[in-house]
Amino acid sequence: MIEILKEELDLLDKLDWDNSEYIKIKYDPEKPRTVNPDEVLDKYMRSGVIDYQYPCRDIYNNRTAYYHKFGVEVIDRIRDKLSQHTGSRLVKHRGTYYMPPGSVCGWHTNSNVPGRRVYLTWAEEEGKSCFKYYDKDTDRVITRYDKKGWHVNDFTIPKEGKLWHYISSDTHRKSIGFLIY
Repeated sequence: MIEILKEELDLLDKLDWDNSEYIKIKYDPEKPRTVNPDEVLDKYMRSGVIDYQYPCRDIYNNRTAYYHKFGVEVIDRIRDKLSQHTGSRLVKHRGTYYMPPGSVCGWHTNSNVPGRRVYLTWAEEEGKSCFKYYDKDTDRVITRYDKKGWHVNDFTIPKEGKLWHYISSDTHRKSIGFLIY
């Protein structure tokens, strides 16, 4: 999939990711980062009371989020190519994020909007940022470390049940997410 998006990914690299006009939520280096995120997951998931659908509600969420108008021309081109590639007529942009070293997107489920997610992710260094998720079949937390450069993170938010997931970065990381219906 990266091959068919090469031109658009090159254009994303040229965008001004520091332009405050497009920043909705700014990374705060003073915000605390949990020492053991798996303990936080255990508290959330097993309590049966808390179901974070939105990561912005997690006190450990700390990343830069952009308004949808940021890079909209490039993102629209990516959306169109994803639609052609997947055969889905409905592909929706879910968000654009930048994570500097020390940032996290705390445990959440996005259970309010199930479906296939495709995140185009760029990492400055290999193995220093990751996507974690809870695998209910094995009762384990699985960690997928990011590769250097652009790659695809493809996963599904189920209609029944929940996919608890978490992102952290100890390098510079960018991501653009899409929901494929």
